[in-house]
Amino acid sequence: MYVQLKTRRLIPVAGLALLLTGLPVLAEKPAPKTDEPILLMLGKEQDLTGCKMLGKVSGTSEDNDATYPERMIIARDKLRAETARLGGNAVHVLQTYNTARYAIPGIEQKIMFSGNAYFCE
Repeated sequence: MYVQLKTRRLIPVAGLALLLTGLPVLAEKPAPKTDEPILLMLGKEQDLTGCKMLGKVSGTSEDNDATYPERMIIARDKLRAETARLGGNAVHVLQTYNTARYAIPGIEQKIMFSGNAYFCE
């Protein structure tokens, strides 16, 4: 009888512990919104009237196992994610660095885009 009372008390406590450990942890910063489109602007001359510069951003891809188009997409998506993290909806790409077009032994397979993030109305 004494053993049954202890197990009856232990079951709700164990259930509560499992419930609390399964709750999601809140992140310090909210995840960037990826459902909103981010405009990529290429070229030196762009009309940026009505846009507020938020900061410099970059996106890189160094995955040697991926194909060339996949590495381009990864670098572009990282650039857009960095822009979204700053609260922007447009990015003006100022510089590209690409050594991944041809697979040459001993050469790093890196693609990098860098530019300025903007919020345009």
